[in-house]
Amino acid sequence: MFNSALANEIQHHPHRVRSLYNCAPPPELPELLEQLKTAFDVPIAELDLISGELNRVAAGWLSIDLDRWIPVLEEVARRGRVEIVEDCAPLAVLAVPIPTSNGNWCTRLALAVFVTEPYDPAIDLSAAAHALGVDLQALQRWCRVQPQWPTRAVQQMGCLLVEHTAAASQAAKLKYQLTNVSQHLLQTFDELNLLHRINERLSLTNDESQLLDLAVEWLSDVLPTECLLACIAPTGEDDTGRSWIYAGECPIPETELDQFFDRLGPEVHDSTVLIDREATSSPTWYYPTIREAISVPIRAGSVVTGWLLAVNHTPDVGRPDQEFGNLETSLLTSVASTLGMHAGNVRLYNDQSHFFDSVVRALSSAIDAKDPYTRGHSERVARISVLLARHLGCNATQLNTIYLSGLLHDIGKIGIDDQVLRKPGELTIEEFEHIKLHPELGYRILKDVKQLNRVLPVVLHHHEAWDGSGYPHGLAGEEIPWLARIVAVADSFDAMSSDRPYRTGMLPGKLNDIFLREAGQQWDPRVVEAFFAIRGEIDEVVEEDRELLSLDVEKWGDHRVAEGE
Repeated sequence: MFNSALANEIQHHPHRVRSLYNCAPPPELPELLEQLKTAFDVPIAELDLISGELNRVAAGWLSIDLDRWIPVLEEVARRGRVEIVEDCAPLAVLAVPIPTSNGNWCTRLALAVFVTEPYDPAIDLSAAAHALGVDLQALQRWCRVQPQWPTRAVQQMGCLLVEHTAAASQAAKLKYQLTNVSQHLLQTFDELNLLHRINERLSLTNDESQLLDLAVEWLSDVLPTECLLACIAPTGEDDTGRSWIYAGECPIPETELDQFFDRLGPEVHDSTVLIDREATSSPTWYYPTIREAISVPIRAGSVVTGWLLAVNHTPDVGRPDQEFGNLETSLLTSVASTLGMHAGNVRLYNDQSHFFDSVVRALSSAIDAKDPYTRGHSERVARISVLLARHLGCNATQLNTIYLSGLLHDIGKIGIDDQVLRKPGELTIEEFEHIKLHPELGYRILKDVKQLNRVLPVVLHHHEAWDGSGYPHGLAGEEIPWLARIVAVADSFDAMSSDRPYRTGMLPGKLNDIFLREAGQQWDPRVVEAFFAIRGEIDEVVEEDRELLSLDVEKWGDHRVAEGE
C-alpha cells in the first residue's frame, strides 16, 4: 500500500529499536484485540506498518483511507501511546500501539472508528466523510448502527484496556518465568547433587569402570534421555572391542554400539559431537531408532580415556520435538571433566604405585643378592607376618605396613661386611656386634624416604626382646612397637627353620620347644600364641612358590601379580 518510513528505520537502524511499553512486557496481540472489541463493541482492525496491510479486520469495519495518516500513525508507534489520530465530529479514529512480544519497536497498530455524538440524520456528515476518505452514504448507514462513545472516554478506555491487558500478560509471563526458574533451580540442584556424589566417590575408589558405572546410573536420573552410555577407551593399539555401560533402553543392539559410535564421525573420538534431528532425518542415516545424540570425550589431560553418550531426548508433555541443547551438553561435559581428572589421577597413582613397588622389590632383591644363603627370607617373613597380624586382628593399613616392613626389615644388612654376613661358621663377639648394627643401618637408609616412614619402627626394633635384652635400644614389653613384635616372631621362625651353610634347619619339635620356652622372655606371648594357632598356614607359606604378591594385601584375593607390575 505504501513505503513506510518506519520500516526503513527498523531495517537500517536496528540499534535504535526500543521498547515502547514502559510499564510491562507487551500483551499478546489476539488478546489485546479481543479486549478492545469486547469493551467498545465496535469493529477493530490491525494495521501492519511494515507491509501497510490491514489484518484481522472485524466485520462491519469502515473502510477509511489510511494513507493520509501514515506519518501520524508512525509517530504513534514511536511514542507507544494510545492516541486519537482523527477527531472530526461526530467521528474519531483511535490508534492503539501493539508492542512486540520481545519488547522491540512496535510495528503494528489496532485501529477503531467511533461515533462520538448522538447520531442525527439531519447532521451533515460530508466533512467527516471527506476527512476519513469514505463514501458519504456508506458513512451514514454505518453511523446508524454504531454505539456512541465520547472522545475523551474513548482515549481513556483505550489506555485502561492496554494497561490491563499488559498487566495480565506481565503476570502470565512472570508466572511462566517463575516456573522456568523453579525448574532450572531443581535441575541445577540435581546437577550439583550429581557432581557432589561423583566427587565423593572419587576418594572411595580407584576403579575407573566402577566409577563410570555409577556416573551413568546417576546421570540417567538427571538427564532427560532415553539411554545413557559410557565406555573406557581401549588401552591397546587395537581401537576396537569397547566395553559399553548403559542405563535405560538402548535403541540399537549392543553388538552394534561400536559401529554406531564410529559412524558419528572421526571427530567423535576426541571432540564433543551433537547429532540433531536434521542429521538423523537424512536418507543416509543408518539408525532410524536414534533421533538425536550427544557424545562427550572423557579426558585425562591430553589423553582420551573414554566417552559419555546420551541418546534420544525424553520428550516433555506437549513438546514431542524437544532436542538436546546446551544444558544437556554442559552437564555431560562437567561430569566427563570430573571423571577425566579422576582417571588421570588414578593412572598417575597407579604409575607411582608401580614405581614404588618396583623400588621396594629392588631393595628386597638387593638383600638377597647380599646374602644368597638367606634368599627368599624377607618375602617369607613378610607373608608370615601378615598371617600373624591378620589373626591378631590388625586392620588393612597395619596389614599393608607389616608386609612392607617384612620385605625391608633386613635392608640394613646391605651395610654389613660381606665376609661377616656370609661366614659359614659361628660368629665372634666382635662379628656379632657388627651384625647387630643392621637395624640402625636400615633405619638410616630408609628414614628420608617419606613413603617408607611407617616401616621404620619395625626395621629399627624387630630384634628387641620382650624382657629388654634385645637390641638396638633394649626396649621391653609394650615399649616395643606392636608390629615389630609380630615381625620378630616371623623373623625368628624363618631363621631357625631355614637351612644355613653351617647348619640345617631346626626340626619342628625343637623349634616349638624354643618358642614355648621363650614366650614372655624373647617374644610377646600373644604373638607366640597366634603363631601356634595358625601353624599350619605358616607351614604352607614356607613351602609355596615365591611368586610376587601385591603390596596391597587386600588384593591378595587375586593372589599373585606379575613381576614388574
